[in-house]
Amino acid sequence: MKPQDDALLDVIYGAIANPESWPDVLTRTSDHLGAIGGLITQVPKRGRPLTVMGRLSPESLETYHKHYQWNLWSEAMRSAPSGKAVAVNSLTELGAIRKTGFYTDVLAPQRIVDAVQFSHQSMRLGGGVGGFGFMLSARGADSIDESLRRLQRLVPHLGRALDVTMRLGDLEDGTRQLGRVLQLLPTPALLLNGSGCITLANPAAEALISSGDGLRAERNGGLRLAAALPTETNALHRALRLSLAVALGAGKELGYPLRLTRPSGAAPLLVLSVPLPPPAFVFWEMLPQARVLVLILDPSTRSRASADAVQVTFGLTPAEARVAVLIGSGLSGPETAALLGISPATVKTHLKQCFEKCGVHSQVALARVLGSLPTDLRGPFKS
Repeated sequence: MKPQDDALLDVIYGAIANPESWPDVLTRTSDHLGAIGGLITQVPKRGRPLTVMGRLSPESLETYHKHYQWNLWSEAMRSAPSGKAVAVNSLTELGAIRKTGFYTDVLAPQRIVDAVQFSHQSMRLGGGVGGFGFMLSARGADSIDESLRRLQRLVPHLGRALDVTMRLGDLEDGTRQLGRVLQLLPTPALLLNGSGCITLANPAAEALISSGDGLRAERNGGLRLAAALPTETNALHRALRLSLAVALGAGKELGYPLRLTRPSGAAPLLVLSVPLPPPAFVFWEMLPQARVLVLILDPSTRSRASADAVQVTFGLTPAEARVAVLIGSGLSGPETAALLGISPATVKTHLKQCFEKCGVHSQVALARVLGSLPTDLRGPFKS
């Protein structure tokens, strides 16, 4: 290749280390080909297309996404062999593109009359189509044969750089690190991908789902969360959809934390869904990345964990620890006695021992000490 071609290859492979530079790669490649601008696109059989573009109209791109993702050109590229540069109009009837709304609303405003494109194998998923495309004006179309020759020489480099960028997505998006953190949490937590399917559940969440007491999992195009009571499942799904829409940039509204009834009669679960930041490179959305974090607060589990922590820290007996937690949470002596099924006198005896062992002299001081403890001092590394 010529020196200017070598410089372009440096730009192309530089995008591996900096995926945000792909628009610049497309712009520089467009200049090399005599094109108006370029794009990488993946059009799924169903759902929202993914596109990165260089020097093309954002407004026209939005119109393309909303109304014309399957158009005469994308349909024609279905039959194009992967890795072969083609003039897309050569795959359709002569002049057919000018009779379409896609041409009127997307191409004509940008003075695009033809394009040189190549389909990329890793973008042809599940009946979809995708690859690189570079848009030509009437002037550029006059030298389309030269543009095709130049593009064909770049096909292996562009394809290889994109594939490596995609492989790095598993390392760069933070999902693995987040997954490790969730595995250490004593409370139930899950990760959902862009389709709302469960990609990770920590041990506490797996145990809760297996019990079916408040939450369960159902297979519907993947493993999805459902409420134990069918009447509450719709509300749960709506809350998760709202968070997913925010994560995907398609919404701004978030639902309130959701209370789910437990058939066992235990205190209701509180479910909180949290949108996660988008990936740095749009095509990493094709990977099974986490887009929503679901945290589940189980009041009964938290109480048990706190009692264990108090017992371990201050050397209390199990009975003393239960009294300490309930008194520290604001219950009175008679209320604690009624809840535990013991006499008020026994509560006073246990409470006296709690004060002595914790080094305090009042219920307020006891509550302050207990509130400073983690929920489970034993942690995941100690049996």
